[in-house]
Amino acid sequence: MNVDPIIGELRDENEALRQRVARLERERDAAKLSLDAQRKEATTVNAIFRVLPDLFFRMEKDTTIVDYRARSDSSLYVPPETFLGKRMTDLLPPEVSAHLERVFQEALESGKVRETEYSLPMGPSVEWYEARVVPLEGEQLVMLVRQTTEQHRNREALKRRTDELEESLRSVRLFRALADNAPTAIAVTQVGKEPVYSNDAWRALFGAADGYAGVDVAAFVAEGRAAVQRERGPGECGALGAFRRADGSIFHGHLTEFTLHEDGGPSHEAFILTDVTATLAAEEERRALAEQVIAAQREALRALSTPLVPIARHVVAVPLIGSVNAERAERLLEVLLDGVAQRGASVVLLDVTGVPHVDNDAADAITRAARAVGLLGAELVLTGVGRDVARTLVELGADLRGLVTLGSLEQGIAYGIGKKKR
Repeated sequence: MNVDPIIGELRDENEALRQRVARLERERDAAKLSLDAQRKEATTVNAIFRVLPDLFFRMEKDTTIVDYRARSDSSLYVPPETFLGKRMTDLLPPEVSAHLERVFQEALESGKVRETEYSLPMGPSVEWYEARVVPLEGEQLVMLVRQTTEQHRNREALKRRTDELEESLRSVRLFRALADNAPTAIAVTQVGKEPVYSNDAWRALFGAADGYAGVDVAAFVAEGRAAVQRERGPGECGALGAFRRADGSIFHGHLTEFTLHEDGGPSHEAFILTDVTATLAAEEERRALAEQVIAAQREALRALSTPLVPIARHVVAVPLIGSVNAERAERLLEVLLDGVAQRGASVVLLDVTGVPHVDNDAADAITRAARAVGLLGAELVLTGVGRDVARTLVELGADLRGLVTLGSLEQGIAYGIGKKKR
């Protein structure tokens, strides 16, 4: 029997087996290398996720969570045993779930990455998160989540600060519009530095050039309380003073000065200046007119207080009412002498019926009047002397020698007319 063909067949089968074993060994080695690479890659990815603050979730299209990565489970909304195998939209608050479900659907339908932001209650505080949703083949989703609470708070603080700055700018623009169009002169300077602002009214008042940034108030104060106030330094005050214009002319103004504060300290000085030249001139005119009126009234009162009444051709009467002081005594003497000199009176009746009491001034006035009238060749007759007045004159030691005294003005008139007939 010839066994060579059989041996050849066995050799061929053996060689085929050796080749197959070699191929399987190569495939095994390749699979081992691939598995090692995948393990290394997984180790690397896990290490990266332990370092990164991001959270990683892999989900089915119905949002069932099949895998996750996190640096620490403490940063998760719920523990892994609670959410693995569960729908994410069933685990989160309703409003957050509804929002994320719309984002997941948009990512699946468009095949593009979608970004969103949401917040979750974490203990006593609310934390903010930024999420990127990436659609995968096989209708799966990957969601990368990063906590952005600090950034969100910074953005909110920046927005508030921006709103405050915009409001401040609106206030500044409003002030500028009001100041620019105000009829009153307004200027602002930095404390210890150059002027920063003056309105048209200020520049017009001082004769400064258009477009000038500001006016140094100290350079314009000429004299008066405003000048004194400037020497004392800034503060909340108001004063009148004389101010010198750019051309050297002077005007009077009322200066109000106050300090503006920023960051807890003085930053600017503000000045409000009103030209009161015309007002002061009008006040001076009114004062002069008032003095004229007062003088005229005083003269009228003086005339009324010591009237000279003609009785007959050479007889005049001066009735006194009220107290007699030194000023009125001088006026009495003046009236009596004018009456004698101008009217040629020979008899002057001085009636003291309306004098409530007689003191030294009154007694002296009567005796002086009698002597003065006598020196002009006339006779002074004192009428209306009652008991109290007579007693006082005696007690005061008034020198009434040669003076005719009668009880009433009627008796005095009769005496004067009768004497003239004689």
